[in-house]
Amino acid sequence: MKSFSLSQAVSILSLLNLGASTLLLDFDAQRGDNPSILGLLNLEQARGDSISANTKDLYIKLDKDPKGVQAAHVHRKAGYIRAEYHSLKDKTKEDTSYFIGYTFSLGTITHNLVVWQWKEYKNAAAQNVPLNLEFNNDVLELIYEAPGTNSKKVAKWGKKLQTGVTYRVGIVINTSTTDGALQFYWDGVRQTLNDNGTATKTLKGVFWAGQSDPKFGAYRGEETVIDTYIYKVQIGTKLDDIRDAAGIGSDPSPSTTLATVTTTAKPPTATCSWEGHCIGAPCKDENDCSDDFVCKSGSCAKP
Repeated sequence: MKSFSLSQAVSILSLLNLGASTLLLDFDAQRGDNPSILGLLNLEQARGDSISANTKDLYIKLDKDPKGVQAAHVHRKAGYIRAEYHSLKDKTKEDTSYFIGYTFSLGTITHNLVVWQWKEYKNAAAQNVPLNLEFNNDVLELIYEAPGTNSKKVAKWGKKLQTGVTYRVGIVINTSTTDGALQFYWDGVRQTLNDNGTATKTLKGVFWAGQSDPKFGAYRGEETVIDTYIYKVQIGTKLDDIRDAAGIGSDPSPSTTLATVTTTAKPPTATCSWEGHCIGAPCKDENDCSDDFVCKSGSCAKP
């Protein structure tokens, strides 16, 4: 496997942003786009129990949100686990930078609900879900799972959300296996991420284990009825491609490269690095618990 330095990633991203754009995916509910533009529909009543087409209890279809705005309506009956679109199936590549814009709102907020995944398909045992956006109670967290079969999920960013509010996300991922990098925008503003106690605008890591693809919709949090609304998704090769869906203005000030900026931040505690997943937090299994804590009787606890 060839070496790919961070400086090379920066140079390539700079060139991409100066050159012609290439939208890899462009969904806009306001245009009346069929949600199938988003990719392969994944519906499951229970884990592994797939449903081939929309039903009245489980679907993603063009509809309207409670305010009358046209959207791809993601609906799951209580007890059902998955309603997602798998985008760019088998099309993502190593040593490539992907720019993802995502506009959505929530009709439901519940613990463990996942509204976006960067999911691994070829080598899931090594790194099942490198990145996702998952709720910790009412706080949406950007979760990173480093390579390693028993790797823990670590929150790199979080924000308390509300139902009925439109949010815009921008995600920039470089898929180098030696110098991978991540940038994250929320409502058009580039966010500071937590790199093990250091604040950074660019998170270094490995976000690719062989075939990682984006997924949009609703996964987990199956204890209650789920309704979410997708208004726009754009995936491209430069920041300009996703400005609309990510809410990034025309001001050229946002960075278009993966240059690293770090500052001193308060380090995590020695005993619990994943806030909200410490001793006493609700859990289903050990993956819901920080560090070396285990899940005992529905709560995170010491081994």
